[in-house]
Parts: sequence; C-alpha cells; structure tokens
Amino acid sequence: MDKTPDKPILVRIADKLKETQQEVDELVLQFSLGKAEARDKFEEIKTELKLKVAEFKQSAFVQHLSTITLDIKRRLEVLEQHLNLGQADTSLVFEEQKSKITHAIEQLEAQLKKLLPEEREYFEQELEKFKIKLEILRLWFSLKKIEVKASFKGHMKEARERIDKLVENARSAFASDKGDQHNFKHEIGLAYDHLKKAVHSLT
Repeated sequence: MDKTPDKPILVRIADKLKETQQEVDELVLQFSLGKAEARDKFEEIKTELKLKVAEFKQSAFVQHLSTITLDIKRRLEVLEQHLNLGQADTSLVFEEQKSKITHAIEQLEAQLKKLLPEEREYFEQELEKFKIKLEILRLWFSLKKIEVKASFKGHMKEARERIDKLVENARSAFASDKGDQHNFKHEIGLAYDHLKKAVHSLT
C-alpha cells in the first residue's frame, strides 16, 4: 500500500485510478492479441490482491487496532482463503472461484464501512481494480476471444480523459487540503463507470 506521507489520500486514490485504467487497457490488449493465458492472468491478479490484502491488514491492525472488528478480520481471512483455491483450468472452475471471491469481496466491502475513510477508501480501489479485471477474464473464459471494438476505445477514451482531469485536480487542489471531497468522489465513481462500460462493450 502506498504509504507516502506527504500525499493526500485523494491524490493517492486518483493515482490508483490512473493505474487501474492503464492496467485494464494493457490486459485487454494482451488478450486481443493472443498474448495472455486466462488461467495465468487469473492467478496473477489473485496474487496481486493477496499482497494488497496482506498490506492492508498489516497497516490497519498495526495503526488502528481499535477500528478493526472481529467480523472484518474474519472476512479478510475468508477472502484470502478463496484467493488460494488454486489454478482455474476450466471455465467451470473459474466461475466457481469467481463466485466465491466476488461474494467474499462484497461481504468485506459491507464491513469496511466501519473503518476510517483513509484506510477504507484506498483499499477499496484495489478491490474495484480486481473486480474489473475479473470481468475481463470472465469474458475471455466465456467467449474464448476478445475483440477491441470502437465502443471499447470510445469508453476508454472518456475514462482516460476523466481520470487525467481527476489526477490534475487532485494534485492541485488536495495537495493544499482544499477542494470538494464529495464532488471528487462522485467523479471517481463516474470514471469507474466508464471503465466498466468499456469492459462490457467487449461482449
């Protein structure tokens, strides 16, 4: 987890959103060119999320013990268990694992609302990134191919422009602890909507 002390939380979130957009672009490109194996990528993103869960647990438990309930701890452990289910060699195994992991994430997100905003909001970006990549993998397992269409490019262009503007605004406004946080979070939500629309347009 990014622990840069002089970066306001919303700047870190904006940077994370930019990272997500770039990684989604790259993953779709790899699949469209036949340069990626779905089962290998599934293991890769599970490993990435396992590391983020471990970092989050360490940060939260060490720095804010009083904010962590036993239920949150249990749900983190359940998510870790599902991320360790092994390789998905068939579409059926993938769907079974996807269902368990998605349910574990949803249950965890519901409990994360009890945490301090800074702890919760940054980690939630990791969960959102994972879910978007998981949807790309679902499409690949289902369709056995991914074609980059004009609609995907259009949605990604809109997402990229919105995200670039968010990053710019975050750096200028929130670096000095100024700005409308509610509006900023609304814009983050809209940017994620564009990313999700782009992925859904691959069908």
